Amino acid sequence: MTQWERARREFESCVAERPSEYEPTTVAVMNDILELLQRTGRPAPNIWPGYWPAFCVDWDLPGVENLKLEVFADRIEVYRYNETLFDVWDEDHDPGNAFSEAFLNELPSPDVTLLK
Repeated sequence: MTQWERARREFESCVAERPSEYEPTTVAVMNDILELLQRTGRPAPNIWPGYWPAFCVDWDLPGVENLKLEVFADRIEVYRYNETLFDVWDEDHDPGNAFSEAFLNELPSPDVTLLK
């Protein structure tokens, strides 16, 4: 199983565990993120259900091990953890729309070997 197959299965499993709780818009925003990551050659994330009907996303990779996203119907909460605290900000997002440059800069760098 590839890393992208694993990530898709994690996403589908979240929805399957709580099918009536996830709004279609929340699922669409998560699909937008996955499409962006895969299209731009970025690494596949880990995905698990949030406390609210949201998706939690992170990576076990150097440089982004302190990054976590929480995906909702209208926004993505972006968390960067440090030794004592964390920074958080919201990326407003409507399904199908572009992401901000600030959001793109937070994500793991593309793997140039995947883009060739």
